[in-house]
Amino acid sequence: MAFALLKSDTHSKETASKNAKRSPLAGLLSKKKKNNSDDELPQLDVAGGVSRALRSSVKNAEQVAEAAHQTEKHPVREALGAIEGALYAIDRIRDTLEQACEVAISAKDVKDVGGRALLAERYDELRLSIAKIITEADPRAIVLIGGGNRHLDVHLGGKTRYSVSPMRLDINEGGLALSPPSDAFATFEEIEHTFKELDGALAKADRAAAGYCRDAQYLIARMNGAFEG
Repeated sequence: MAFALLKSDTHSKETASKNAKRSPLAGLLSKKKKNNSDDELPQLDVAGGVSRALRSSVKNAEQVAEAAHQTEKHPVREALGAIEGALYAIDRIRDTLEQACEVAISAKDVKDVGGRALLAERYDELRLSIAKIITEADPRAIVLIGGGNRHLDVHLGGKTRYSVSPMRLDINEGGLALSPPSDAFATFEEIEHTFKELDGALAKADRAAAGYCRDAQYLIARMNGAFEG
């Protein structure tokens, strides 16, 4: 269960502060093939969020950024910008979901109906804030996480294209599917249902991040090859 990996408030703030200064694409630059098998990104650490799985090689990241600035609207660079924006948004969404988990866990331990109602109100505020995270994301990233069905097609030269599939992460059905606490946590059954929804939402956010990491790894390799050629 994802709930076993919840962070404390202090740790969450420290992690958020570090993540704000670190590019989620940087670590992809140092991935190498092992034992002649296909490249595989390490399994994402749910407790640490997306950025921990993308721990960096800063020197290489700066080199790629410098090369990208020498081009005019390079299609791969634009796609990487969209993916990077999506990863930042997913990191914020995960932090919000973890806070919502903490609220639901607290509600489970409260016997007073009025007290649970206050926690339900806090939960709903966190749930609705996910929509704000998406609207505040990089406009390029909204194509990937905002609810549209349009793929991000990247022209790689000639007739070659690479398609990045979107993963809807809004709170509605088809996205994270987080329903409002309509009974204000009046019953423990509603709280248990909320747990199940949050667990599914966390799992979907992690799948989206893992997929975008693989897309970014491939596109970075293509971009490096183009600049070296």
